[in-house]
Amino acid sequence: MTKSVCIVGLGSSRERVFQEPPGAEMWCLNNGHICFTAEQVKRFTAWFQIHPRPDFEANNNPIYGNLKFLQTCGIPLYMEQVWPDMPTSVKYPRAEIITALGYEYFTSSMSYMLALAIYQGYEELRIYGIDMAADTEYFHERPCFEFWLGVAHSRGISIIMPEDCPILKGKDYGRTVHVSCVKVNQMLRQYEGLKNVALANF
Repeated sequence: MTKSVCIVGLGSSRERVFQEPPGAEMWCLNNGHICFTAEQVKRFTAWFQIHPRPDFEANNNPIYGNLKFLQTCGIPLYMEQVWPDMPTSVKYPRAEIITALGYEYFTSSMSYMLALAIYQGYEELRIYGIDMAADTEYFHERPCFEFWLGVAHSRGISIIMPEDCPILKGKDYGRTVHVSCVKVNQMLRQYEGLKNVALANF
């Protein structure tokens, strides 16, 4: 049987992970428990909260019980370090992964998840709810996530994503319409000329 794990983010396709058969390995992260029902949360087999404790404590919302969830989740909880009040916390093996895989490149929690899956010998990665399409922090997070997918692919690990997932997709350079620097400069010169004419006649 193929050793498979579902890496689950909080994007648009996250609910599709529950189409996986019972018993599937499913990892999620951060405050993601608020995006799922209590029954759905029970299906996850590992959780990731890699942020420093002052950061995730500052984001604690008493209504949603973010901190309480980490203290009571009952599944392996990968963190910067083990915390006594979080009985299932596990120190993320960052140094071991860097030594084993040869790269120190982590710009998001999702990249930590991918690197651990590769390190632990999973043969198949199933990606859900990870779009990184917004031009916010994902601008520097997406290349790292795609890098680790490349590392996985180079090791013969299968990667399965929803068809509408934007990861590993982009314009095909040289075969799609794009505006060259020469064209941009030409357009700017034309704009300046038109602007000067308009100002002169104002």
